[in-house]
Amino acid sequence: MSTRRSHTKRRMLTITAAALTLGMVAACGNGGGDTPDEITMWTFLDPEGSSGREQVLASLIESYEEESGVHVNVEVQQWDTMTQQFLAADVSGSAPDVMWVALDQVSNAVEQGALADLNSLAFGDLPEDQLADLRDVYWETMEADDGSIYGVVHSRNHFGIMYRTDLLAEAGVDPAQIRTWDDLTAAAQQLTAPDENRWGLGQAFGTSFADPQILSARLVETQGSMFGDDGVPMWGTDEAVEAIEFQAAFVTESQVTPPDAVRLTAEDLYELFSAGQVAMINAASVRVPAMQEQVGTENVGFMHYPSEDGEGYAPGNLAGWSVGVWSGSEVTEQAADFVAYMSSPEADEQWMVDAQQPPLYASTAENNADFLAQPENAFLSVVLEGSQDYGWLPPTDVPTAGWRETLNEAVQQVLLNEATPAEAMEAAQQEFGAGANG
Repeated sequence: MSTRRSHTKRRMLTITAAALTLGMVAACGNGGGDTPDEITMWTFLDPEGSSGREQVLASLIESYEEESGVHVNVEVQQWDTMTQQFLAADVSGSAPDVMWVALDQVSNAVEQGALADLNSLAFGDLPEDQLADLRDVYWETMEADDGSIYGVVHSRNHFGIMYRTDLLAEAGVDPAQIRTWDDLTAAAQQLTAPDENRWGLGQAFGTSFADPQILSARLVETQGSMFGDDGVPMWGTDEAVEAIEFQAAFVTESQVTPPDAVRLTAEDLYELFSAGQVAMINAASVRVPAMQEQVGTENVGFMHYPSEDGEGYAPGNLAGWSVGVWSGSEVTEQAADFVAYMSSPEADEQWMVDAQQPPLYASTAENNADFLAQPENAFLSVVLEGSQDYGWLPPTDVPTAGWRETLNEAVQQVLLNEATPAEAMEAAQQEFGAGANG
């Protein structure tokens, strides 16, 4: 890790004034016309931490402070409650200048008027070719009809199947041959060894620290979407009932997922994976680097969800964090300048090369093809392919927060025999729909 940090710092020292064309300002909205001496940011990444993302953030902050003379004060928050705390802080007038907002709560923040338009503050003056390089599914989902941009999506994530290459090799399972859902089930059965306390496919249906499950991938695969244009869930359909039956069958029929999955959280799942108690798990790509450090780079693989016919892949949920500026900040221009700085092409290369993060710019991947070709970075190619061809984003212009927890609760009800699949999905639709419209 120390080598990675040194490499990051050396690279950041090469960033020239060109990086600051993203919006460095001399006068900011603090009433006095002088450049502020501090901005505050809320994020779940700790600059004092040891992960790649945390070290890159620390290096970016250090170089920005050297260039601008502005101190970036980071207040580390718990990721699953951070956005709600921001919305409350906006009402009380005590929010941070820079905020990492969960994608499924961006619409709440915009509707509340908590986020400033980055386009008018910093990004509107970017060269057109640079803006074109930024335009992808993430950028488009953050862009309002009037051209306003309320955040830049960082820490991009793609959900699929993470697997222990050592355990698969030991069992004679070739991950390249897992193309259909039946293939996944068969491989998981081959990998399941209850007498050795090992399961083929780990899943987590707890409602704390909830991740998107196979249920959502299956539903989008068969139905095309989970939500209508108004954000109302489409969970009472025949396809939705089939999807939850499909999800439950991993526990009740093929028995490749342990019954205690009903209580497990996503965090529990990664611990089981690290301990070798599950050979494959429903997982977030952003967790691959940490798993590589824990069990060895050569022992961690990541692949798309398989599909019904094996011709392509089922859609994996795309996720991430929208980094924006609080509209009530007295230093909005300086705050936006920092967001632009950490989103520059030079910084983007840092995020990818030193933190193994999917890039914001298409050119970053193109210019670092050798890096992506390295075995330990192969998962990033899966993520990029998923973002371009197979991934799906929940709508960000309407509230969708809580959908993962609600669907996990529906799976719990089915597995605990508290409801039929149809009853569970109908109840989930009514519960979530009432919350979305309330």
